[in-house]
Amino acid sequence: MTAAPAPLANYSDVRRTGQQLYVAGTTARLTGGVAGVTVSASGVKTYDVGAQTDVILQKIDTALRPHGSSLGRCVALTCYLVDMADFAAFNEAYNRWFPPHVVAPTRTCVAVLALPHPDMRVEITAIAGLPEPDEGRGPSD
Repeated sequence: MTAAPAPLANYSDVRRTGQQLYVAGTTARLTGGVAGVTVSASGVKTYDVGAQTDVILQKIDTALRPHGSSLGRCVALTCYLVDMADFAAFNEAYNRWFPPHVVAPTRTCVAVLALPHPDMRVEITAIAGLPEPDEGRGPSD
């Protein structure tokens, strides 16, 4: 995956308060353009919402790791789709990251009129927890 470009405005990608991390809206925008976009020889664009969702969830996980968290510690996701016709493809990718045997975060998914770039079909914000200071330790003697 190509590195994410710098934000276009002054905001934090990840912000901590207490034992929670808030992740700014994350899209499939990469340095070379938006992931999951194919242009035919005639110039017609097709969008792979599953690929965009995969890139976004990977970017969220990558953003959380330096703070001691991960996608698996997310407690809530808010998902924005430009077209609810993409909901099935979005869910298919989402379910690869959060299969039935794991505790998944709460989730809200809404349709929006547009995202900042016309090739962006999905945006996701996240709230993740941090490990408790004593997490992973055995009982004290």
